Amino acid sequence: MSSGTFSRRTRLSSKALRLYAESGLLPPAHVDARNGYRYYADEQVADARLIILLRGLDMPLDTVARVLVADDGERADLVAAYWAGVEATVLAQRHLVSYVMSQLAEGKDQLMNVTTRACDARTYVTERRRVSPEEIPDFIQSSCARLAPVAERLGGWAGPLTTIYRSPVNDETDGVVENGIPVRDGVTPDDVDGAAELLVEPVGEEAFTRITQAQVRYPQILQAYDAVYAWLAREGLTPSLPPREIYFAPFDAAHPEAEVCDVAVPFTR
Repeated sequence: MSSGTFSRRTRLSSKALRLYAESGLLPPAHVDARNGYRYYADEQVADARLIILLRGLDMPLDTVARVLVADDGERADLVAAYWAGVEATVLAQRHLVSYVMSQLAEGKDQLMNVTTRACDARTYVTERRRVSPEEIPDFIQSSCARLAPVAERLGGWAGPLTTIYRSPVNDETDGVVENGIPVRDGVTPDDVDGAAELLVEPVGEEAFTRITQAQVRYPQILQAYDAVYAWLAREGLTPSLPPREIYFAPFDAAHPEAEVCDVAVPFTR
């Protein structure tokens, strides 16, 4: 059928048909070499209508292309994976809006619950690196992969993965981040080799707030740090060690609304 007929049947404009043809998403079945007229096959109507539906979800053209060439059994999985990412992004943005509003509303009470707990002395095997905010997730993941065999050799994990911020990391400056896996008491520097280091922290207390996977994203995670430091100031308590994120649940497999992390600050009274 002619491009005009195809356009009417599929409700795709001539401009959209040209775009999808040029991108290889929906090329004409035939182009007349004499006049350049484009013709489409009946079986292309289904793909055209699927494109309309997917673009209605704001799916990028490269992702649409992957759906079109996938087997029927894989198409639904690709769409589901894309939409899960969209929902995760929207949820993260919802938390970001809450953080922005808390910064703009003067005198607005913090909505995050902050509490305290006693902490035993802790020994970690760690790695340090100077990173930007965008590099933090990759550093945490890669560092954990390197440290995990060290921890297993020393008797296994004795607690959750902990990411300690030795200096501020923000849009203006990179900072030093120390990623650590707790190990059993009694481990000494002589037991640790390679790039790993040993960190021992004393008995103490820490204030913390619990956040979801979506809230871990930068910059909305800053709301949790603000909440903990504001609480410490109101209570007249003094931070004694650098702030940290304690990942007590698997992060990648978690639902965006699942609680996975404590933002904590050790303090003295």
